[in-house]
Amino acid sequence: AQLRPHIVWFEEPVPLIETAAQIIRKADVFLVIGTSLNVYPAAGLVDYAPWPIPKFLIDRNPPSVSALYNLTVIPKPATAGITDFAQALHSLV
Repeated sequence: AQLRPHIVWFEEPVPLIETAAQIIRKADVFLVIGTSLNVYPAAGLVDYAPWPIPKFLIDRNPPSVSALYNLTVIPKPATAGITDFAQALHSLV
């Protein structure tokens, strides 16, 4: 049988989105990798992150998201951006 990657394709419902929102409400840090933040409902999950926590977006071509408080945009591919994220996270501790 064909194996399906553990991702959500366009126009598919997001499994357990309510559970994800509950988890995000308790987050200390929020990280998004490789997204336009234009495909809902998944893109709306960032709205559940507590206002003051650090938020990070890693994307080679990041979208304009100036409305998010405490957001650090890392305009790199995921493989390189995750290193910058780890350094930023380390400086928060």
